[in-house]
Amino acid sequence: MIDLLYTISRVLLAVSVVLTLVRLQRGPSIFDRVLAVDALALAVVGYLLLEAHGAVGRFYTDAALGLALFAFVGTVVMGFLLGRGEYPDE
Repeated sequence: MIDLLYTISRVLLAVSVVLTLVRLQRGPSIFDRVLAVDALALAVVGYLLLEAHGAVGRFYTDAALGLALFAFVGTVVMGFLLGRGEYPDE
């Protein structure tokens, strides 16, 4: 039963990645693209946490935490710079 839940979770993560890639390509503004990249990073974090239940779970958990922190800081910095007008809006 657990294996079925992990498979369903992986499929849902794959669907979210595809939809996020569509938003990344079609995003009408740079803000949409920044948030799409952040959502992609969080999907990767979710996949790493799904894989964390295996033999080397500690490594995946640490990598997921580092990526989540990096994605959060990157999104905050980009939002700050876009709010100041450093990058022109499309």
